[in-house]
Amino acid sequence: MTQTYRFEEVLTDAVLSRHRDLLVAGPSRETVRPVPTRILARAAGPADGAALVTTRDAARTLLDRVTREVPDFERGRLGVVDCTPTHDVVRANPSERHWSVPSPTDLTGASMAIDECLETLRELGTDRQHLLFDSLSTLLLSTDAETVFRYAHQVLLSGGATGLSLFPVYTNVTDGTDFERLKHLFDGMVRVRRRGGGREVRFVGMAGTPAGWVRLEPDATSTDTGDR
Repeated sequence: MTQTYRFEEVLTDAVLSRHRDLLVAGPSRETVRPVPTRILARAAGPADGAALVTTRDAARTLLDRVTREVPDFERGRLGVVDCTPTHDVVRANPSERHWSVPSPTDLTGASMAIDECLETLRELGTDRQHLLFDSLSTLLLSTDAETVFRYAHQVLLSGGATGLSLFPVYTNVTDGTDFERLKHLFDGMVRVRRRGGGREVRFVGMAGTPAGWVRLEPDATSTDTGDR
């Protein structure tokens, strides 16, 4: 029987101090979606901030989810880089810390906006600045893989995020070869799957974590738990 863990038991402070750039991978958006925010909730301190990058959901939707599921975050210490296509979404500007990029494939514009967002959070006095990207799979479906690899590598190397950087990817819409190449950009990976009404994770390349798949206790702050 797979042992059940709380997130703080498997992602200890020692593990998080060694792994700043994490790829979070699972077979679908529905499977992966709650896990990056749970990791962020584990890593974030009460004076930290975060840049949230969305290529699919409206900015307000992402802000609401993160403030609900990461108790240490206040809206005043969050910035949003909204890369959703302008013709697909009606935007409600959530705050002055809001950058609009006209398309998820405008990678130059997105890179500049991410840097500006993180710099703004630093100027606000946040202790650390985390980065949560909603999904690299959106980009891989929209532009050539080599360009996406260079973009992700540039964002990770920029050093703008002094805290944790989280990049989800969905293997049901991402080519296997592309996924294997993406893995090498990150210093750790969290695999996610759903089993028996709950979620299990497996840590790859992350010393100090349990071996094999481990079952996670449901997160009381998340509205998305288990299979549906």
